[in-house]
Amino acid sequence: MKKIELNNLLREYVKANLSPTQNEQNLVSSLYDAFKTALDHNTILIGSYARFTASRPLHDLDILYVSGKFDPTNLNPANILSNLEKVIQAKFKNPTTLQTKISPQTHSITVAFLENGTEKFAVDIVPAFTSGLKNEFNEDIYWVPEIVKTSRRNRRSRYEALAKTKKTELEWWIKSDPRGYIKATADLNAQNGDFRKTTKFIKRWKHNCKMKQDGFKLKSFHIEQVIFAIYKQHPVVDIAGAIFKFFCDIPKIIARPQIKDRADEDKFIDDYLSSLTEVQKKQIIQARDFFLIKLENISENPSIPELLAAGFHNRASTTEEYLFDSGIPVLLEKGVNFKINGRALPRDGGFREKFLDMFGGIEVDRKIDFYITGDKPTVDLFKWKVKNANSSPQPRGEITNHSTLHNPEHTKYDGSHFVECFAIKDGICIARAKQDVVLQSFYKNHS
Repeated sequence: MKKIELNNLLREYVKANLSPTQNEQNLVSSLYDAFKTALDHNTILIGSYARFTASRPLHDLDILYVSGKFDPTNLNPANILSNLEKVIQAKFKNPTTLQTKISPQTHSITVAFLENGTEKFAVDIVPAFTSGLKNEFNEDIYWVPEIVKTSRRNRRSRYEALAKTKKTELEWWIKSDPRGYIKATADLNAQNGDFRKTTKFIKRWKHNCKMKQDGFKLKSFHIEQVIFAIYKQHPVVDIAGAIFKFFCDIPKIIARPQIKDRADEDKFIDDYLSSLTEVQKKQIIQARDFFLIKLENISENPSIPELLAAGFHNRASTTEEYLFDSGIPVLLEKGVNFKINGRALPRDGGFREKFLDMFGGIEVDRKIDFYITGDKPTVDLFKWKVKNANSSPQPRGEITNHSTLHNPEHTKYDGSHFVECFAIKDGICIARAKQDVVLQSFYKNHS
């Protein structure tokens, strides 16, 4: 599959399956207009929807209610929230046919929209105060409750956790630059529309991983900001290239906090990484390996839903390698084909020279020379991989240049193994060939 074909496949999938539907967009517009009118236009729509990076289905919306100038001597939002609830009760005109339920939280007001008692959508209205500071776009930076960093689904538990801490009231508030993030994202989208498509795609992968394993700790806003940086550094990168780079870089991405908050350079938006255990980080890398292994094989199975299906790959040994470990994508070109074969060398005891067939059956204690046969493509480099069965005492899986690690290779362990060769041109694998090597008891007994 050529890169242009993969790009088209990815873009079409995001548009058809991940981008908010017209009905969802209409719902958001009508709800925001209704709240904006009720609150005298002192509102800002924030979150992924405002940044064009939200994916379907939409479940909730965050709105900042700008309540005036920040006053460090009066930080308890109880009075503001009480008045805000009264205003919503009196002035908000529900543009939907759904029932509403208003629930005051400690630092926000939640308006749930229900059908037969089941929540279909929710809006969180969060108080914000101007800080007197401006961003590079000459727009206000705000003080907001710390809980805006937490997804709405987790805010109640966050409220409870904060209530148990000995934090001062001031520590419940942080500086935030939602307008800056929205403006920067809009500018980037105008330069390269693949940015938002890439973000939606990888957020869906993260969502699927979370559904598969609840303890999966990678955060959506962190993902978005990493992708933002990729497109800022590589303005013409396409969706396939950005996705590949993101996943290849995950070990570095989660190594330590490194993305500074727009509103406060002393803080990092990925500071949660400091609290992750090695087990949790390993889980993220295993999910990344699972994805990239499928991406390496997408030419044989061009299914985006299958690519997005979450899973976790545990490498059988420390020597097991993949092309993505060297930053080499697999984009097989039609018409570029070659084969490899294995020649078993003669051995004492009457074992003559033989060539492996497609099934690869061979005795133990044989030496095999692997080589390219047929039409040898003109490329920059051939890489070779020897992979023993995972159950083998020596699973292997290393990748070497020009030939296999041991030339010739020595058959030793029972099981289904294989040797693979990759044709690399301009840093891309454009063709590959594989030879099975099967050592079974039958061959042992007749050696």
